[in-house]
Amino acid sequence: MAESGRDRRRAATVVEIKTAARRLLVSGGPAAVGLRAVARELKLTPPALYRYFPSHEALIGALIADLYDELTTALMQLQTTEEVPDLGERLYLLANGLRNWGLAHPAEFTLLFGSAVPQPDADDHDETPGHQAAMRFGDVFKELVAQIWHWKPFPYPRDELLGAELIAQLTQESEHFQGMPPGAIYLSLTYWTRLYGLICMEVFGQLHWVLPDAGAYFEAQLREIGEALGLDCPPAEA
Repeated sequence: MAESGRDRRRAATVVEIKTAARRLLVSGGPAAVGLRAVARELKLTPPALYRYFPSHEALIGALIADLYDELTTALMQLQTTEEVPDLGERLYLLANGLRNWGLAHPAEFTLLFGSAVPQPDADDHDETPGHQAAMRFGDVFKELVAQIWHWKPFPYPRDELLGAELIAQLTQESEHFQGMPPGAIYLSLTYWTRLYGLICMEVFGQLHWVLPDAGAYFEAQLREIGEALGLDCPPAEA
């Protein structure tokens, strides 16, 4: 069925609203993105805005979904526009791509990674757009680590060292990691939180006290993780 003129106008207005919300996010941080502020930005009345987004949460959720999809697209394009000779190089491209996006978009990064991943309503079987977009982003790294594991399984801690409760939780996630054992998922999660935490500290300005430029440190961390996973690591610059 062809889209009507009314539908096109509505879609265009939704884009304008989200664009204005992002401008406010960049200029004032997440706290600046309010429905009344967006309405003022677009010279609309708040009731008019409610026809497109029924709540502040709905607007933020839509913005989060757009940002996750933008980031995921940027990471996927790295893999299609660059020659990737091996999985080690792919790890470097994706990890550095995430870091570069965060440093270039600190306000957007703060909204995405400075708060909990959007969760679907417990009583709603349809997941929220923000949650779905967050899962698509996570799948980029889940797919990579699963490919690494199936290409060359890496050593991981024994189950008895992790404990029954943790093993049970990780086992439930095995299907999302293409059948990886819980210990391998545990190690992958450990390395992910290590890189994620490092990027967050840099974006949030928590490393300047010792590292004016954390790029070399990040590269060293990547080489260490890559070697632990049995990957060929690009050499450090002289």
